[in-house]
Amino acid sequence: MRRNIPLVIFTLLCVSACVDSPPEIGSSLPRDFQQARPDFDQRVKELFPVGSDETRLLAELRRQHFAISRAADTSHYSNSATYEAHQFVCDLLWTISWSADAGRIKEIAGEYRNFCL
Repeated sequence: MRRNIPLVIFTLLCVSACVDSPPEIGSSLPRDFQQARPDFDQRVKELFPVGSDETRLLAELRRQHFAISRAADTSHYSNSATYEAHQFVCDLLWTISWSADAGRIKEIAGEYRNFCL
């Protein structure tokens, strides 16, 4: 049994290295997705309320390594940013969608979801 301890420690270190951390804005959410989803949306709306500067939003999303894109023409929002974290068997996704007018946020929403094997 004692011979296996270094192997177990090595395996745990390797597995933990394969797990991505959440973005700052998505950290410390409840583990239960039913509760975490509205909490994340509320957090996004509090940090970047309607009427706030879109430039500040973009700078913060870039700082936290979100992938920013222009939404499809059929989307309700004109912009979105997604952060993807790879876990053991699931991927976690934090998406912030917004529309702006004259550099000011006019609508914004946050979505937190997972995709598992």
